[in-house]
Amino acid sequence: MNEWQHKRENNFKELRVIIFLLCAIVFGMAILFKFNWNITASQTYESIPNYLRNNFLLVLCLLVALLGSGIMPRLNALSVGTLLLSTFIFILIAHFHDYYLKTLLIIPVAFASFSKSKKFGCIIAFGSGLLLCLGDLYKYGFKFPNRYFESDIIFTGVMFICAWLIGGIASIERDTRNYLLELANKDGLSGVYNHRYFQDYFKKSVEEAKETNQPISLIIFDIDFFKYYNDTFGHTAGDQVLRDVGQVLLQEIKHPGIAARYGGDEFCILLPHHDSKAAFLTAKKLKDKINELILNDEKVNQLPTGKLSITVGVASFPEHTKSGEDLLELADQALYKAKRTSKDKIELYFNVLDTLKGTCDQSEMELLSSTKTLLSIINAKDRYTYGHSERVLKYATLLAQKCGLNEEEVRFIQYGAYLHDIGKIEVDINILNKPGRVSTEEWEVLKQHPYWGSEIIRPIKSLAKVRPYILHHHENYDGTGYPLGLSGSNIPLGARIIRIVDSFDAMTTDRPYKKGMTAETACQEILSMAGTHYDPSLCSLFVSLVLSQSETFNT
Repeated sequence: MNEWQHKRENNFKELRVIIFLLCAIVFGMAILFKFNWNITASQTYESIPNYLRNNFLLVLCLLVALLGSGIMPRLNALSVGTLLLSTFIFILIAHFHDYYLKTLLIIPVAFASFSKSKKFGCIIAFGSGLLLCLGDLYKYGFKFPNRYFESDIIFTGVMFICAWLIGGIASIERDTRNYLLELANKDGLSGVYNHRYFQDYFKKSVEEAKETNQPISLIIFDIDFFKYYNDTFGHTAGDQVLRDVGQVLLQEIKHPGIAARYGGDEFCILLPHHDSKAAFLTAKKLKDKINELILNDEKVNQLPTGKLSITVGVASFPEHTKSGEDLLELADQALYKAKRTSKDKIELYFNVLDTLKGTCDQSEMELLSSTKTLLSIINAKDRYTYGHSERVLKYATLLAQKCGLNEEEVRFIQYGAYLHDIGKIEVDINILNKPGRVSTEEWEVLKQHPYWGSEIIRPIKSLAKVRPYILHHHENYDGTGYPLGLSGSNIPLGARIIRIVDSFDAMTTDRPYKKGMTAETACQEILSMAGTHYDPSLCSLFVSLVLSQSETFNT
C-alpha cells in the first residue's frame, strides 16, 4: 500500500476515535444534566458516592461506553461500537424516562453511515426507530392520537434521511477513491496490477513472510517472439495478446497472490505462502493456459518462428534466498537462463554455488557472494558467456556422471564448470566482444583468464579443489595448451572434462562471425582431435552421451 494510502487510513482511524470520544463526552453531559445538583458545595462530596451507589448500572454503562470509545475504533470493530452506543442511549432513555435523550440516536446513526456503509446506517436508524415506537405503544397503549408515537415516527424518518445522506456521500467518496486507486494501481492494457503497485506489494509481502517465517514465491515470464508478432501484425494485435494474457492471470491468480505487468511483454506473479514446488505447479498451469490461448491465434502460424509461447522463471523464499529482497533478481536470473538455453520452458532458480553455503564460514560467504556478483558482471560484459557457463555446467555434470565419479567429485566438477570463465572479468570488453579474430596481443591477454580465475577463488577454502580445474581447463592432451602446457593424465580429470564440454558448447553456439555447428558435426570435430586436444577415452564417452541424449545437447 502506498504511503498516502497509509496516511489516509490513519487519518480515518483518528477521526473515528475522536468521534467516539466526542460521543462519550456528549453522553456524559446528558447524564450530568439529568442529575439533580441542588445541593450545597459542602455536601457535594458526600452526595457523589450515594449517587454512584444508587445508579451503579448507569455508571457501569458509562464506563463501558468510555472504554469502547477508545478500543472499538482501534480494533476496527465499528459495528460492535455502534451497537454499544445505541444500547447505551436506550439505557439512558429507560433510566431517566426522558424522551429528549432520543436525539442522541442521531450520533450512532451518523457514525455507522459514515464509517461502515449507507445500508448499515439505515439499519441502525430503522432499528432504533422501531424500538422507540414499540416503547411508545407499550407505555401509552394503542389509543390514538398518540403524540409520542407520531413524534417517533417522524424522528425515525429524520434518522433514516440522515443515514441515507451521510452514507451516500461517504459511499460516493469511497467509490471515487477505489476508482482512482484502480487507475493508479492497474495496468490499463492488461487489467492486472502495474509495476509501481507490484513493487509496493512485493516489499510488504516479503516483510510479512520474514516476520511469520512463511514461504513466498515469485514467477516472472515474458512472451517469446513477441517483438516479431508486434512488428508483423502491428501494435493493435500485440495489445490484444497482452489483454488476453492479462485475463488468464486475473482468472487464475487469487488473493493474497497478485499478478502484475512488469514492463513490455513481461509479467510477474507474487505468491505468498507458496514454496517452490507449489509455485512451479502454478507456473505450469499458467503456461499451459497461456500457450493454449496463443496457439488459437491464427496469426501465429504466419510468424517467421511459427510460434508464440512464454518462458518462465521461478524463485522462492527462503529456499533460494535468506534475505527475500533479492527474490526478484533471482527469478529474473532464472528467466534469462531459460531464454538463453532454450525458450518455451519453466526454469526454477538454481545456482550451483548455493550448495556451498553450508560449508562456508561468514567471510567465505561474503567472498562467495562477491564471486556471484562477478559472474553477473561477466555475463553483462560478454554476450557469448551469458548462458555458456550454465550449459557447460549441465554437460560437465552428465559427462562426470557417465565416468562413474562419486557425488562429491561430480559436485566439484560442477563448481569448476560454472566458474571456469570467471577470470574474464579482467579482460577488456572490446576484446571479449570483438566480432572477428583477435590480434596476437589480445590473444595473449585472453590466455591469462584461467590463471586470473583460479586466483579470484583462491581465498575461498571450500573451492580449493576447484582451482586446478579452472587453471587448466585450456590445457591440451598433447601438451600444446595453456597456461602451463600440461599433458595427458597430468591434467586434472575435472579440467579434461571441462575442456571437452567447453569446446562442444563453443562449436554449437552461434557467434557474430560464424553459425554454430549441429551437435553431430561438433562430435565429429571433437573425435578428430582426440589425443591431441582432448582425452581420447573421455571423447568416446562424451560422443556416446550426445548421441544417446540428442534432445539435451540440441537445446
